[in-house]
Amino acid sequence: MMSKMNVDERRGAERVSWEYQASLLPLTLEPKAPAVGMHPVTGQNISEGGLQVRSTRLFALHANLLVEMQSPEHPEGIQAVGSVAWISPGAAEDQWYLGIEFSDVGDGALHSIRALTHLSSINR
Repeated sequence: MMSKMNVDERRGAERVSWEYQASLLPLTLEPKAPAVGMHPVTGQNISEGGLQVRSTRLFALHANLLVEMQSPEHPEGIQAVGSVAWISPGAAEDQWYLGIEFSDVGDGALHSIRALTHLSSINR
């Protein structure tokens, strides 16, 4: 029998609140995709391993995405590649929460993400 595991216990890195703008670009064509191009989303929280966002567009589970994150500390943006790990409906119609697991994060982006999580944890 599997033991019950708290969701936070599965995380390899601390997740902190992060409510800034980001954009998602599908790296693979999805059937019946409403539009090609960058899709704006709002960040909810972030860690070294991934990001939770609120979106008005539903992406397919496991869809590969280019994630471009914006914050005052990094006006040039932070880019990483990830995939949709989980999907949850939002409070409003046509609103979704997406868990994005990073799969390809360059050294510069990882340094910037670590700085964001450190700043956010200090400001709590």
